[in-house]
Amino acid sequence: MATIGRSRVRAFVQGESGPAATVLLGPDSDVGRLVQAGRHTEAAASLADWAAELPGGVVVEVVCHLTEPGESRSIRHAARMLELADHVGVPAVLTNAVRYLDPDEAVTADVLDSAGHLAALGSFRPQPNAQAFLKSADAMRAVARMVTDASSLPRSSADEMLSATERLADRCRLDPAADLGWGRPKVPEPSAIGVDGDPDQVLFRRAEAGITERFGDAGRALREKVDERMRYELGIITGFGFAGYFLTVADVSKLMRDMRVRNAARGSGAGSLVTYLLRISNVDPIEHDLLFERFLGNKRETLPDIDIDVESARRHEVYRAIFDRYGSNRVTLMSMQSTYRGRGAVRDAGLALGLDDEQIDLVAKNVWRSNARDLRTALAEKPELREIAELARSDGQIDLLVDLSERLDRLPRHISMHPCGVILGDSGLLSMTPVQPSGIGLPMSQFDKHDMNDAGLLKLDVLGVRMQSTLAYALDEIERVNGSRAAVAGALPVDARYVNREGRIELDEIPHDDEPTFAAIRTTHTLGMFQIESPGQRELIGKMQPDRYSDLIADISLFRPGPMKGNMIVPFLDTKHGFQHPDYIHPSFAGFLDDSYGVVIYHEHVLRILEATMQVSLAEADEIRRHMGKGDDDALEATFRARTRANVDPETGLRRYDDADVDRIWAVLKGFGSFGFCKAHGAAFALPTYQSAWLKTHYPAEFLAGILTHDPGMYPKRLLLTEARRMGIPVLPLDVNASTDVYRVERLRAPATPIAPTRTGDLGIRLSLVDVHGISDAELARVVVGRPYESITDFWQRATPSRSLFERLAQVGALDSLAGPGRTRGDVLARVRALTGRSSRPRAADVENQLDFVVDDSDTVPTGTPDVGVRDRVSDELDILSMEVSEHVIESYRPMLDDLGVVRAADLRDHWNGTTVLVAGIRIATQTPPMRSGRRVVFISLDDGSGVSDSTFFDEAQQRAGSLLFGTQLMLIQGRTRRTGERGISLEADDAWDLKTMWREWSATRASSAAGLDAVDVGA
Repeated sequence: MATIGRSRVRAFVQGESGPAATVLLGPDSDVGRLVQAGRHTEAAASLADWAAELPGGVVVEVVCHLTEPGESRSIRHAARMLELADHVGVPAVLTNAVRYLDPDEAVTADVLDSAGHLAALGSFRPQPNAQAFLKSADAMRAVARMVTDASSLPRSSADEMLSATERLADRCRLDPAADLGWGRPKVPEPSAIGVDGDPDQVLFRRAEAGITERFGDAGRALREKVDERMRYELGIITGFGFAGYFLTVADVSKLMRDMRVRNAARGSGAGSLVTYLLRISNVDPIEHDLLFERFLGNKRETLPDIDIDVESARRHEVYRAIFDRYGSNRVTLMSMQSTYRGRGAVRDAGLALGLDDEQIDLVAKNVWRSNARDLRTALAEKPELREIAELARSDGQIDLLVDLSERLDRLPRHISMHPCGVILGDSGLLSMTPVQPSGIGLPMSQFDKHDMNDAGLLKLDVLGVRMQSTLAYALDEIERVNGSRAAVAGALPVDARYVNREGRIELDEIPHDDEPTFAAIRTTHTLGMFQIESPGQRELIGKMQPDRYSDLIADISLFRPGPMKGNMIVPFLDTKHGFQHPDYIHPSFAGFLDDSYGVVIYHEHVLRILEATMQVSLAEADEIRRHMGKGDDDALEATFRARTRANVDPETGLRRYDDADVDRIWAVLKGFGSFGFCKAHGAAFALPTYQSAWLKTHYPAEFLAGILTHDPGMYPKRLLLTEARRMGIPVLPLDVNASTDVYRVERLRAPATPIAPTRTGDLGIRLSLVDVHGISDAELARVVVGRPYESITDFWQRATPSRSLFERLAQVGALDSLAGPGRTRGDVLARVRALTGRSSRPRAADVENQLDFVVDDSDTVPTGTPDVGVRDRVSDELDILSMEVSEHVIESYRPMLDDLGVVRAADLRDHWNGTTVLVAGIRIATQTPPMRSGRRVVFISLDDGSGVSDSTFFDEAQQRAGSLLFGTQLMLIQGRTRRTGERGISLEADDAWDLKTMWREWSATRASSAAGLDAVDVGA
């Protein structure tokens, strides 16, 4: 809660011609507490001081919750507050200090109080009763009379108090249009965005300049088409008075480019040619046949949304630059209400009940996929929650925990900074929205995103996307490692126009028809490729086998709940691969349905169809599309049929669409409903998809270093290391003399020739110190600044790591290079423990004042210490780095896996469809996407060091797996192979087991068998 001192209240409340707000002095104010304590003279003096400081801006708030006599909010307390107001001459108003809608919700308020106090119920003073609910007008009149009767004032005082309450409520009313300019666009003044003159004319000139920049090499016909489209869009933009909006967003985008921050427009804004010409977007709407009307038709009156993805690592830097550019009187961050879901509700309800942390964790960790309001249903239906359901039946406290958790569902938990929203307005913004400090210190509006459009404020989504940071980092590494050889190193044309002499690649200018990139995508080895690395996407990519850029747009658009439910994928794939001819519904639709092989996928397709059949504008067509599937389809159908039947060719006088055509077209449109996807969205997503695939194809080491540094995907780093090894890229161990706070590419050997592309094994990726558990930013900085180190002792003295960090670095091999020849990991650990066992070490100042000479004390590192075994090394690496480096964790179980005939992920493709196999590995992904059938399907991906196996669990397999479905990390799965296209393969799971449990049982069986054999030998 934000608070201000009493001395500063006047500055906030007093306006130019009187009070602009009113201070309520209620039961918990200084005046209220003095009254409760019976110190009436002091209370009167304090109230008089308030009234003198804020003439006309103070009232006494009377609250009666029928508490015990002498308590705050009792009848007596309320009566004395009323008497005090009358004595000092300050108006009194009546409120009920409402906290909840009805008395039953008082229990929920108790739980919320517990969360606020971070303490169990009973350990703090709770609300006294359930009176703080929203009472009716009649009930409040009765309270007013009750309070007045308990006072020394006449009964008419009750009516006076209610009248004062009504007058105050009227003063608080705001007229949205007159007081707030509701619905009118509010953007920074032209001077704030560097615009001199008419914004409409400035926007026209900048867009016109963009034609030369973007389409300088275009032929005459294309230039004319672009010019016509630009003028059309500008007519709508300026007609709505939105020129300032587009200029502001363009200014923000340029600000980011000047900071060398990668940014890209996302969403339907990519369908605007003007956003492309202003370099807000890098998606060419002409090339991809995107429609401006899907973004901004002539029917829209609120500001459109242009969302911009930026490098996540620099998002806060961008925010601060926007504040600096426009001033904090025109900019705030946007907030969001974080509400209770399953896990958070369980934790706070458990805290209120005073349950043990272990009990709370047991429930919370298993219900994270459920909404709080559905907990009881989930316990009854989901096999993985059987243990929790049984516990709730046998333990009354756990049963009560479920009830209280359900009460909390979707209630606000706290207000927090929106992950991407920035609000821009004019210089009066702070008179429009209340603000409070955000977690990064910048002002944050208390409005959420749903308030922005109606308020007329510019909501700019500046979303931090880790893939954009990855791309930026990869480009930096390409330039650093390869320099002027960058083009040939990536097997690109020597004169590639998108690579400059220093080796800097302009990623937004790369060609979109690179066959090696599409070939790499078709292998389904898409880990790290934006949007197409999930198990379901790898399956779809395997089936689709993309060979053109439009296939990527289609892939991203089809991999959505709507298109899946609408069965759009099968006809698309069958037509693409020649199993059926394209069905364009009507011959006149072939021109705009060719990019999807005749399948209506995109909103833009529907707009084109409605435009052609009903002879409406594209803007009107978008309005019709928005109403589809919203309950008025009968009226829409009647209108469609009437107007389409009336569509006559003026030359022949014949109908363009006969009754059969009309029936068929409407069936497609009706089936489309809400299933389609905006093509502009797909095109915007496809750009970083293609760019990431292009980088992985031509510069795999540099790209994977970026992925590992910025972690943008859905998989853990251990799998990315597996992918690097699969591609032949050496993973270089941690080394305090080489590792930094990022994953760096290191050259291991020179190019074969000055013009030779990079070969497998030329470049390696050095692990980063940032993944060492417990290392602080200061410690990491000292390690890097102090390099090089000559010995373990030198590192201990100059880098001054903590004892625990020093040992952890030794455990994961980061000190091995300092130990001298012939030393093992065990020897290194022995030396480290000897140093940390001493009571002190030289102070940093002593070390800095020594002469600069090399101290080689490697002979002090002992030899002959038992080495650390591979299994223990892997265990240390998992504990300290959360990933294994020495070998994959699954290799510890290899004897059992070989004995059971477990198939490696890399070898699954060698098996026929329908073969029953066993796979094993560590869980890297679990998904439960919406399915066409509506039934839950669980997808589990396992990494076994050779690759990834994807298993699908339907109902029966889920029942067999039970609690293993979501909790167990190391798994053994039995299933039948399922070929999915030319390259794809997955399993339909039958059963699953905990690998650790299986190992213990298998080891015990082997030990028992060995003991039996020994007994036989002895007997013989």
